[in-house]
Amino acid sequence: MFEAETRAVILERLKEYYAEFKQTDVSMVEGTFSFDTLAANAKEFEKAYAEMDLIVDAAFPRTSWGKYLDYLAEELAGLERRDATAAIVVLTISGTAGATVPKGSLFATENGVNFATDDDAVLQESGMAEVNATAQAAGAGGNVAAGAINTIPVSIYGVSGVTNAAAAHDGYEEETDDSLLDRLLFAVRQPATSGNVYHYIEWATSVAGVGAVKVLPLWDGNGTVKVIVVDANKDTPSDELLQEVRDVIAENAPIGATVTVVAPTLKTIDIAMKVTKGVGNEEAIKSVLTSYFKSNVFGTDYTNAETLNQSVTISYAQIGRIILDNSATTGVEDYAGMTINGGTENIVVQYDYMPVVGTVTLT
Repeated sequence: MFEAETRAVILERLKEYYAEFKQTDVSMVEGTFSFDTLAANAKEFEKAYAEMDLIVDAAFPRTSWGKYLDYLAEELAGLERRDATAAIVVLTISGTAGATVPKGSLFATENGVNFATDDDAVLQESGMAEVNATAQAAGAGGNVAAGAINTIPVSIYGVSGVTNAAAAHDGYEEETDDSLLDRLLFAVRQPATSGNVYHYIEWATSVAGVGAVKVLPLWDGNGTVKVIVVDANKDTPSDELLQEVRDVIAENAPIGATVTVVAPTLKTIDIAMKVTKGVGNEEAIKSVLTSYFKSNVFGTDYTNAETLNQSVTISYAQIGRIILDNSATTGVEDYAGMTINGGTENIVVQYDYMPVVGTVTLT
């Protein structure tokens, strides 16, 4: 069994070897030429052992990382790390009627997030035109808020203004090692064959920006499959992301399968309570409960396909526990009279629904 060794252990072994083979009575005490030579070699050998230790880690998925995990994913399961994606947005451009905005024209936010137009556009008689644009840099940084794109870095004849009525979206970071490892372990452990449930999960989660899916076979009769998708942030996916999933599945699904790809229906959970100790923070309560809902309702544990079409119970007691456990953030150290959706019973969320925090009322 391979084990890394320290410089001190290596040095002692080198001294033993040197003593065994030397032909003269040469001293090896510290400070001598012999000792310094052996010590320098011991340091280099220690580094070599450390590198070999990393080689062992890189050879197994659970301890691998970066490009080495990429190699394993491709070799063991034919998977590729999902690339970062650039955010997309619809720009409203204003100026002189009839002015042309060439494809690739740049528009930006005040802090320098640039977007390039996807097509040519001509300002209408109203002096306005809408055109699709894509962030120049991939990643979540391109998901700017509505109204944030208001700068024209390079002047365009006849164009005087720009804005975005809706926020930019679908900018996602490159897939993390943890996410790729989850997909790899799933692929090698589950029998994804002949268009079964696991196959649809693999196809859907191969799309950059998909966070988790649920697959419901035979949901509307023979040959029908329903794929419910959330994005990488466990939020409602955009129409564009859903269409990408549809396209990938259409390329791979068995002939005759009728596949429906949709976002989950939202189930609003309203919270009300009397704070008896502390000063409650409504937004913080929404934040911690949203994180809980996302991780527990749309997770990435697909090891048992039979559980994918089961409802999920939102526990009344768990909601209270989460609020108190995060009291440093929520500000609630104790409470009384909590209700969820007006009652004190657990809330059952159907398999194709996603719970979202509605109103938080504190008294």
